[in-house]
Amino acid sequence: MYFINLLFILLSLNVSAQALSVARYCAMGNTGIALQGLESLSANAAGLAALDQSAVALYYQGHYVANTRTQGLLMAIPTHIGTFGVYLNQYGISGVYVERTVGATYAISFGQRLYTALTLNYHQLRITNYDSKQTYSVDVGLQYRIQDNWWVGAKLANPGYAAYDDALYAVIPVQLSFGTSYRVHQGLLLTGDMERLLYRKKTDVRTGLEYQLASWIYFRGGLGFDEFSQFCGLGLRHRKMTFDLATIIHPQLGFAPQLFLAYAF
Repeated sequence: MYFINLLFILLSLNVSAQALSVARYCAMGNTGIALQGLESLSANAAGLAALDQSAVALYYQGHYVANTRTQGLLMAIPTHIGTFGVYLNQYGISGVYVERTVGATYAISFGQRLYTALTLNYHQLRITNYDSKQTYSVDVGLQYRIQDNWWVGAKLANPGYAAYDDALYAVIPVQLSFGTSYRVHQGLLLTGDMERLLYRKKTDVRTGLEYQLASWIYFRGGLGFDEFSQFCGLGLRHRKMTFDLATIIHPQLGFAPQLFLAYAF
């Protein structure tokens, strides 16, 4: 079965580095370009500039193809000169096909309205008994507060067109994203993102919401209009602990569940 899955991956016409979107953002329609917090490492790292305490998290996602998974770690430390963050993301079939990305981020705020971030990424692609390649890329991001309850954001991923060599047909996409978030009231947050993959000339529009039922529980949902995927999930908060669950519901492929566990200190 592992080798059938590997053949499926290798024969895909558009194999690309897997987008990292942790459970909270995933449940909100894979949006997050204009959101803040530790989870920003998975969408737009400029949001790290809002952190006021250090935090670490682990995440896991199952995918539509059997035995294929994404897992990783996020960590961020705010200081008086800005916020430093790192992440480790691994996608694939263990022992067969693995894509790893390690990123280091520096985020800084300019007043209370403008946040910016720069991320350096190390990419490694390994196919057991075949080949292994690595390369580097950078991401830049910014967020701007229009009003107290309204943010906009933008992110440019891999503007230098970093790529593996021709021995492996796998793409690190050049990606331009815009997003907005609007807090209707204390318990309701609306989001929207637009993402352009330049190498495929593909644009996806997604939207989501987060409803806070009580101080410790959140319900989330979202839609992706490109393939009309649905998203849903919930989040639990207890003191310094965060536990999020999410799933993607694809009309043909089924469910792809995800979980996220974080601790602030």
